[in-house]
Amino acid sequence: MKIGVLGTGMVGTTLATRLVGLGHDVMLASRDGRSEAAANWLAEQAGGAATGSFAEAARHGEVIILAVRGDAALAAIAASGPDRLAGKVLLNISNPLDFSQGFPPRMIPELSNTTSLSEAVQAAAPAARVVNSLNTMNAALMVNPDALAGAHDVFVCGDDEAAKEVVAGLLGEFGWTAPVDLGPLRAARGTEGMMPVWLALFGRLGHANFNYRINIGAKP
Repeated sequence: MKIGVLGTGMVGTTLATRLVGLGHDVMLASRDGRSEAAANWLAEQAGGAATGSFAEAARHGEVIILAVRGDAALAAIAASGPDRLAGKVLLNISNPLDFSQGFPPRMIPELSNTTSLSEAVQAAAPAARVVNSLNTMNAALMVNPDALAGAHDVFVCGDDEAAKEVVAGLLGEFGWTAPVDLGPLRAARGTEGMMPVWLALFGRLGHANFNYRINIGAKP
């Protein structure tokens, strides 16, 4: 499958590397296509990999993965070109976090609580098929759930059922055998809203090797 990954940070490069290893045709993208991080990543790949701009990756991919900082996500969509994203599955992993005041970051008010970044991405690219997933854990767990002992969960939500199936297929390749489907895209308000809890746990534990587990019993 042709996949465009928008973002050359730790999340973007981790996902791109895993996808190349799984045999996908991956383009890792930065805004102008001249990222040093992207060039370094490409030099480490054996094949099935390329780099480019956001617009080039949007054109390249059948599936597009948005893995940039939350405060840059809508600019990345604009640079990609909403028309190039039309009809494509757009997996948003970005969270609406503002790091301008240092760490821990705060939630961006206009992209949280009564809405979500994922819904804003959908509004910015109305013909794309936006799915929210993988945004409640660190990058290493995203691509290798077995790195954490015991059962734990990944969440999926989106308005397009077929698009969620495509994302579920990719998750399955990573090793996620039973994604928890939260329903429509507005459920991203909840998954994105889990970030303050995640950050608090990160601060207390001193590492990011943890995840959520939902235990579902019979209806009482």
